[in-house]
Amino acid sequence: MKLSVIAVKIGSTVPEDKGDMEIEGISSPKAAMAGDITFLSDPKYKEQIDSSAASAVIVKKGVAFTGKICLEVDDPYLGYARTAQLFEDVSPLFRQGVHRNAFVDPAAVIDASASAGPFTVIGSNVHIAANVRIGANCVIERDSRIGEGSRIDSGAIIRWGTLIGSNVVIQSGAVIGSDGFGNARAGAEFVRIPCFGIVIIEDNADIGACTTIDRGNFEPTVIGKGVKLDNLIHVAHNVEIGENTAIAAQTGISGSTHIGKRVIIAGQAGFVGHIEIGDDAFIGAKSGVSKNVAPKSKITGYPARDFMTMRRIEASMSQVPELLKEVKRLKSELESLRNAASI
Repeated sequence: MKLSVIAVKIGSTVPEDKGDMEIEGISSPKAAMAGDITFLSDPKYKEQIDSSAASAVIVKKGVAFTGKICLEVDDPYLGYARTAQLFEDVSPLFRQGVHRNAFVDPAAVIDASASAGPFTVIGSNVHIAANVRIGANCVIERDSRIGEGSRIDSGAIIRWGTLIGSNVVIQSGAVIGSDGFGNARAGAEFVRIPCFGIVIIEDNADIGACTTIDRGNFEPTVIGKGVKLDNLIHVAHNVEIGENTAIAAQTGISGSTHIGKRVIIAGQAGFVGHIEIGDDAFIGAKSGVSKNVAPKSKITGYPARDFMTMRRIEASMSQVPELLKEVKRLKSELESLRNAASI
């Protein structure tokens, strides 16, 4: 790939006589070799780049390396992300077209440029758009739609009626459109409530491995544009997640919770149902969120509270042993004073 192509992709410039240089791959600062491009997002890796044979480096504006072509950008880590996409292998996961050992219902509609691996099952009235890549042992149930350029990795299950936008990634083991956890009590027994809604995943969303997204009871469960879900996340029925929100692993979101746009949720957070999380909020790791969160709030802890309040509480906890000793000492002094006063 020509260096000039990378420069255009990341919004940088390259010396005129170097634009046709061929870059063979992208690598870490430690492992970069001649023909590679690497990046510097943390100054502690500067020595690794100095000692590497990398041909080009993505750097913050104003940074330079002797003997290496530097592509200057505002955010080198973002530059790295965009460059890495240029080198991503987007070829069919097994081979072009539908594998002979896949089962495709006659009523399915599959674009000629799409591919599907062996032992994948594609149901009735499924529509698969151009350049979709489906792995092996996937199940795409009836009436589902998969938009252009999306990738469904091996072992994923897309249940009936699911609507998936363009350039969506669904990794292995994910289950999209499972029944929601709805039950009514009849004395000592539970009566299951069927779910009639669907799941909608909008363009450019990523769904991690073994993440589960339940269908809605009546209205859909919605994953907005550009949402990034890590592995091992549970999204319950009728949850709505706003665009460009990112959620880390082992988070659980109860039914009918609405999460706003550009929200950041760290790992192992838990949410009760029927609450609202405002746009641009931050939820710390292992938070237990039991009530509405205002836009731009930063919360953490169990139960979740203002981030700085919880930091002060956590800091004070380390002083508890000494405080207990002091209380014990003061109680002893008070007892001595009482005894002296009674003589």
